[in-house]
Amino acid sequence: VQACTDSFQPQARREGKTFTVRCEIADRCVMGDATRITQILNNLLSNAFKFTEPGGTVTLRQTSDGHAVFVAVSDTGCGISEGAQRHIFDKFYQGDTSHAAEGNGLGLSLALRVLQMMDGEISVHSAEGRGTTFTVRLPILMNREKQSEGHGAQ
Repeated sequence: VQACTDSFQPQARREGKTFTVRCEIADRCVMGDATRITQILNNLLSNAFKFTEPGGTVTLRQTSDGHAVFVAVSDTGCGISEGAQRHIFDKFYQGDTSHAAEGNGLGLSLALRVLQMMDGEISVHSAEGRGTTFTVRLPILMNREKQSEGHGAQ
């Protein structure tokens, strides 16, 4: 998370956007591929910056409930319609074609598939004209190991 956020700080300054990072936890190991998780977070942050106007805000917040780590990327951008939200994780789908030259519509579908392979999840909450939040959930490794031990004893 730190490496991803560090790389977007210069872009925020250059584009006149506020970038807020709130990491409430630091000592959790998650089940997953670090390279793929970095790619997913970079994709979410890139999209957030792309759809946020100068003067707007992008926020990354990392939390945990003891079973999973959650990373939410929020923006104050244009938002996503309800219809587009139903297809946002489909391959090649681009809800806002005005930015079509900047992507191929694969980032979110790939993020969903990779997270599913890591027993993770991704969800979206958005309101047109008010912004969007994508939330990634990854299971904590230690808890997963304890669950495995418990199943073996049954």
